[in-house]
Amino acid sequence: MSISSSSSECSPDLSYFAVKCNICSKTGHGLHFGLETCRACAAFFRRTVVLNRKYKCRKRVGKCEVLLEDDKNSKSPCKFCRFKKCLDMGMTTENVRTEQPILEVGSPSTSTTVIPVSEREEQVAYNIAHPKTRGPAILLDINAIIKKSRTILETYYLPDEDLVSHLNPLQRMVHSLQKLRSKQNWNPEFLEKIEFIEMFFGWEAQMRDAATWLMYCNEFRGLPEHERIAIFKIVWAVWRRFERFTMTAKIFGQRCYDEKIYLHSHKYAIHMESYSIDYSKVSDHGFDKFNNVFGGKLIQYYEIIVKPFLDLKLSETEITFILCQIVWNYAGRRLQGQTQAAGERFLEEISNNLHSYYEESSGSSGRSFGDSENPGNPQNYASRLAKMMQIVNQMLNVQLHLENTINIAFLFDMFNIVFTEPEFFRC
Repeated sequence: MSISSSSSECSPDLSYFAVKCNICSKTGHGLHFGLETCRACAAFFRRTVVLNRKYKCRKRVGKCEVLLEDDKNSKSPCKFCRFKKCLDMGMTTENVRTEQPILEVGSPSTSTTVIPVSEREEQVAYNIAHPKTRGPAILLDINAIIKKSRTILETYYLPDEDLVSHLNPLQRMVHSLQKLRSKQNWNPEFLEKIEFIEMFFGWEAQMRDAATWLMYCNEFRGLPEHERIAIFKIVWAVWRRFERFTMTAKIFGQRCYDEKIYLHSHKYAIHMESYSIDYSKVSDHGFDKFNNVFGGKLIQYYEIIVKPFLDLKLSETEITFILCQIVWNYAGRRLQGQTQAAGERFLEEISNNLHSYYEESSGSSGRSFGDSENPGNPQNYASRLAKMMQIVNQMLNVQLHLENTINIAFLFDMFNIVFTEPEFFRC
């Protein structure tokens, strides 16, 4: 296949704006607990709620100015008034999964000791007293899990920029996906049981893969940092599902569909209908309780993703095209604004790239298509594209259905866990 060139620069007619933190007025980094804030104010709010800290106003009037200065030697703002402003501006404690602390002018500040659970270099889990029940619980620090992903999203550096600079937008995304999938073990070990905490370590690796893949998109890289992180929070889970199911189908073929096999990671696989998750350390409810909520939802992806993948014998380029459509349409629906504008432009570009790919493939022996397809016939291109977009629409409908039907607050209450940022695991 010949290579089509395309400009790597973002469109000059798309101008992006940076937003300010509603608490301290520094640069914002996305929505945190219902409000646009910087990470420092979000972390302050989370610590205050989770550790049930109480502050007293420095001036004892509750009207101190809340500004974070760039000078490290400058005095930090009044904690009482900073937290009061968080609540007044609309930050909600609902996503922190605990009751709202009581603000009392003049009350002493308090602290809570947390004991590490995990032995990892980056601490993820801590033993705490649950803010609601006061019983034993685990605090899961999502920031530690996404630390490496956030670093990827905050940089413009690509180690192989020179190698991909001449590729068109779709080819860049194909290159990125192939590079990530090169880590896959084609003879994975099958697991029968997975500990709940260990699942987070697997998700951490998949988050890094999703972040890396996204950064190969020039339109994504051109967005402000806070917008990139907001998109990542929304799309990493749906990216993971489609990528993992198609990779499983690629390795196991028809067996994937018949035996309901799923690649849990680059090293491990499971039989979806016979594995279990050990929740004993984090919940009083057993696997069956959770599986009744999620089990049937995951099985449907074999009809939505695996079956059409096998029927169409999708190429890596077509898989990447579908993945781009899912990610940007889903992000655009949720965030709209400049994310939607960037997404629409990118999807228009890769649609043209796909057309060129089909034209170039028409001169080949049809290696990218099923045996029943005639790559020289443009009508078959339209037929394949329609079936591919059907996958996109079904994936989007499933995601929206999950959002509307699964009571996330109820599920989190089933755990003896406090999540620092549960929005990462809403779907």
